Amino acid sequence: MTEKSIYKKIKENIDDGRLPETFNLEKDLAPNQINFAPGAMDGIGIYHSAQANEEKIARKIGKLLRKYFKTSNVDCLNKVEAVLDENRAISIIDLILQDFIDNQNKIDCDKAVELSYTLIKTSDSLEMVKIGIGVLGLFDLDSNTEIMETIITLGIYDDLTLYAVVAASNWANGNEIIFKIAKSVHGWGKVHAVDRLEPETEEIREWILREGCVGMLAEMYLGLTCAVKGNMIGELRKETISRELFDGIATTISSLLDEGPVAGISEYEYAEEALVHFIKHARQHSDHVEHLWRILNLRDWVLSVDGSYEEILSQINEIVEGENWSGKIIFALRKRDKDYEFYYAFNAASRLEIDISSEIFSAIKENPFKYSSYLNLIFENPEMANEIIDLYEEILPLEDMSDGMGDYLFADRLNEEHQSFGFVLSGLGLYPLKGIRLVRAGLNSRVIRERNMACRILADWIEKEGKSLEEILPEIHRELKGIYEIEINEETKGNMKKLLRCR
Repeated sequence: MTEKSIYKKIKENIDDGRLPETFNLEKDLAPNQINFAPGAMDGIGIYHSAQANEEKIARKIGKLLRKYFKTSNVDCLNKVEAVLDENRAISIIDLILQDFIDNQNKIDCDKAVELSYTLIKTSDSLEMVKIGIGVLGLFDLDSNTEIMETIITLGIYDDLTLYAVVAASNWANGNEIIFKIAKSVHGWGKVHAVDRLEPETEEIREWILREGCVGMLAEMYLGLTCAVKGNMIGELRKETISRELFDGIATTISSLLDEGPVAGISEYEYAEEALVHFIKHARQHSDHVEHLWRILNLRDWVLSVDGSYEEILSQINEIVEGENWSGKIIFALRKRDKDYEFYYAFNAASRLEIDISSEIFSAIKENPFKYSSYLNLIFENPEMANEIIDLYEEILPLEDMSDGMGDYLFADRLNEEHQSFGFVLSGLGLYPLKGIRLVRAGLNSRVIRERNMACRILADWIEKEGKSLEEILPEIHRELKGIYEIEINEETKGNMKKLLRCR
């Protein structure tokens, strides 16, 4: 194999037991294709999609693998890899492993272990490595520390975690291995690891409650899992708990309240009691903007459901009204050293109707690309908005971003600039004839969404001015006529046609 193996790429990038959050082994896709985070496609398949019956493909791969284990003929692996180029392992691996079990009398197990181990260490194909890990999970490898350590290393990558923890669950010390992996992953890998981690020891149980739900995906999918496995109600019933434990429980409570992807508080046996105790502990520990944000989430939930939560609501309001939250919010927005704190402060201020426009304005001027996602607040203030529009017209490389016609869903370069560009375009419709250079760049972008946004801005300007595009912006009108002739997206072409005819 010509490329560096998956194992080597992972091994070389591990730092202090973890991979960088930006580490991604997925092959680069064209800009008109959607990119997924590591493990996302498998995770979405498990949590949100019914798996297709792929028995024919599984039998084909099973037959090729059995032949490979018997003959060591690499051509068999090449054929398997060709099949996996068109089919992700997640949809067929259970069938492949069942085929393996059904035909175990035809397989030299020692050779299957040896060749599968070589495969997971040397292959440059993620899907092949997944199959190799799955096969190794069928064998008793408790005494083979070399193979187990290799699988642990691979499992630190989110797209391989599921296969590593499922394999480990079949070994005598599997829960220890899953715990080790769970502490080293942060995305979809953490979801899979914590979901399969059993609280066999007090150390594991406490970690699940403190850290299990930490992370965006973990918070979306693991609330109920962490509440039950971490014995959250047992801790909440105590007279006092540590600040660290409170932080973990607060995250778990927030996760329970969000029942979008999976079941949460509606399935939690001790829901009402847990909330009563949580607010009691919150009165003691809540002093940070993240605590405020989570308590506001709880208040919103209480107000949205039927039930006897008057006492809880009363205590929530006392917490919200009892601290100098305005000062803490302003401090967090001015400090700007942690992105998540900045978001919590911004969101809490919006819900408490605290004016933070000056702080957001300063943050954007200091770092226009980093804080562009907060521009919606600035567009509510005409004086600030006009200055900010001028700023982005000055700093964005608009000529370089005007690539010409394309069918891109996302920019293939200048990603940070294009991301900020989208946030700027989203507010320009409020300010007729302001930011014309930005609109022109949008019309000439290869990114379909940006062309559509530019069209919406022009439509808003036409409506506000009460005149046709040709009347208010004759140069843009002429340019749009030329773009319309070569537009390749039918919806966008329709938007342009309306603009050219609109009066």
